[in-house]
Amino acid sequence: MVNLSLFGERLSDLMIEVNIKSEELGKKIGVSGSAVRRWQRGNGIINLTNLIALADHFGCAVDYLAGRGSIDNDEVFTPKTLPPFPQRLREVMQEKGMTRYSMDQDTKFKDCYFTRWDNGTIPLLTNVIELADLFDCTIDYLIGRET
Repeated sequence: MVNLSLFGERLSDLMIEVNIKSEELGKKIGVSGSAVRRWQRGNGIINLTNLIALADHFGCAVDYLAGRGSIDNDEVFTPKTLPPFPQRLREVMQEKGMTRYSMDQDTKFKDCYFTRWDNGTIPLLTNVIELADLFDCTIDYLIGRET
């Protein structure tokens, strides 16, 4: 089970660091201030689109926000242009020698996940973390923000 409390702590720390309130941040990334506050408390599950918007806003790696890495304040994170998530996921699966069938048989990621993502459903942070763990890679690599 993925613990989202570290994500909330890191989001709060970054907001304090740049002196931005939840309402203002919400407006900048296209969500409500109450959604930002839920994320800060670890009560709301964030989707990949909003997570990327936050990371872009703060100029940090998605992995840092998700609680999977540390931040080097001297390092500027410059993300690459993102491919569609289903396309990038297929690329990573191919690199790792996995197919939709093997994922369906050997992991919690049944074929219905892939169908939903192919049809435009945005993955949740919890699923993205679990996929990155499964493939032993960073979230930023999994989604194509870094090489």
